[in-house]
Amino acid sequence: MSSDRLKQLQPGDPKRVGQYRLLARLGAGGMGRVYLGRSQGGRTVAVKVIHPSFAEDPRFRRRFRQEVAAARRVGGFHTAHVVDADPEADPPWLVTEYIAGPSLQEAVDDHGALPEPSVAALGAGLAEGLTAIHAHDVIHRDLKPGNVLLATDGPRIIDFGIARALDGTSQTTRTSLVGTPGYMSPEQYRGREVGPASDVFCLAAVLAFAATGRRPFGEGPGEALGYRVVNEDPDLTGVPASLLPLVAAGLEKDPDDRPGVEEFLDRCSRLAAGRGLSLPTPVTTMIATRVAETDALTAPPEATKADFAEKAPLPQGPPHVPPQAPPWPQRPPAPPYPPPAPSGGPPAQTSFGIGAAAVVGALLIVAAIWFIADHKGRTAAAGSGIASATASPTSGAGSESPTSDPTSSADPTPTPDPSLEAFEAISAGDCLDAYMDPYEFDDWSEHLPSAVDCDRTDAYLRVTRVLDDDGGDCDAKALDGESTWSYVGGGKTIRLCLERQLRVGECFLGLKGSQKGRIAINNHGLMTSWGCDKSTVPKAFDYILQVTGLTNGDCPSDSRSWDFRGGNLCAKVT
Repeated sequence: MSSDRLKQLQPGDPKRVGQYRLLARLGAGGMGRVYLGRSQGGRTVAVKVIHPSFAEDPRFRRRFRQEVAAARRVGGFHTAHVVDADPEADPPWLVTEYIAGPSLQEAVDDHGALPEPSVAALGAGLAEGLTAIHAHDVIHRDLKPGNVLLATDGPRIIDFGIARALDGTSQTTRTSLVGTPGYMSPEQYRGREVGPASDVFCLAAVLAFAATGRRPFGEGPGEALGYRVVNEDPDLTGVPASLLPLVAAGLEKDPDDRPGVEEFLDRCSRLAAGRGLSLPTPVTTMIATRVAETDALTAPPEATKADFAEKAPLPQGPPHVPPQAPPWPQRPPAPPYPPPAPSGGPPAQTSFGIGAAAVVGALLIVAAIWFIADHKGRTAAAGSGIASATASPTSGAGSESPTSDPTSSADPTPTPDPSLEAFEAISAGDCLDAYMDPYEFDDWSEHLPSAVDCDRTDAYLRVTRVLDDDGGDCDAKALDGESTWSYVGGGKTIRLCLERQLRVGECFLGLKGSQKGRIAINNHGLMTSWGCDKSTVPKAFDYILQVTGLTNGDCPSDSRSWDFRGGNLCAKVT
């Protein structure tokens, strides 16, 4: 799709979840995949389908049920309300209000730090949202720039309270902390009980990021970030003087030394002088783009004949002749974009001004034309992410019948699932011509796995095990270039346990280490492939590393080394 946020549904994706028709993919995270959906009443929603690996844990289901119940009670401004959920479904799912806007992370990554008035208004909005959340004894636990959406009428906090469901589950505590490195509070890193003060720490870190364009505790591996959060002072260079004391106090190590969320609300609202969130023009254009794309994608379909029959008046014949419905009229073809508003009234006004309104109109036309053209017969293969499966249909949410004739009595011929067929064709020992998308942690460079000769230079992955419905664990190690590619659908699960095949001369991506001059690697970077002749890297990385050796001995003098699969991975910066 034309947006980084909206992506076309793949053949393995469910068409419906509960009562909600799915329209596009929004993204994925540690808990599952998120879809853009439409309710029966025409409301646009975000539908999160929980990863089956979590759903198999009864403790997760129990806590998920409790946290969803609490989150559904949360009201107030600046939160994306939870509107529906089914913790008992297989897999469980959650529906929230959909916010057509970029995340704070996307806005700052693309257009830089926000000006002082914007940061103050952002702080007031987020503090007001946290106040509503805390009023129902819900703690967010994972407030970060990616969980703050920028809408036309202010910021929205998403995913509040749900992270708590991950606590105490063997699936999670075995692999990682609940939260995002660099934004988690010291008490989260220390494994202590967290309360509202933990969210205050995260809020201060988010405001520091918005004001400077960087994390207050720097970049690097999660372990390094955790050490700095617990033991070192944040780098608040660039935070406006009016906000600096508040942000610094919010980042105190001891929860008792931090101000309350009410103080953030009072001080930020005074600095913002009661004005709403005003954003730089490039960011308002991002919001206008998302609104336009969403409007085009969710435009209601043309009325059906049944709808016309209900609304069209029947002609009145002679008394002895029963009224007869007229023959179906010939409908004019639907326009390729939403029809213009009736003339004669004043022009529509938006908070973005005339220029942004023109952008919205143009984007509506372009996005709608693209959507119609793209959906005429186009098919695409299904993708699946690392430790994140293609969501399986829930109860009442199976694949829709290929026939549209409701009077047909014959059972429709089942449509083959190309995703399932592709996964079933893979065996242990096969090699795949795919690598992890360097821009998104949960996606691969190919939509579906395809076995190739292991001697080929593009045989990036080797399948070590294939796990089926009986479960099991790939036991992927964090820094050994291992991962999982999963298919879940129609009651069937297939997991491919993968190992990155690194060859001398090939390049992958690295990042800055916790100490000056050090270079770090992580699993995402190891699973990528990047052109050695390129001069730029994705925003999540800092270096292009070229493999110079895989050895149990010393590395070449021009190379750096990392422990890797019981030996040394040698690589140099290109």
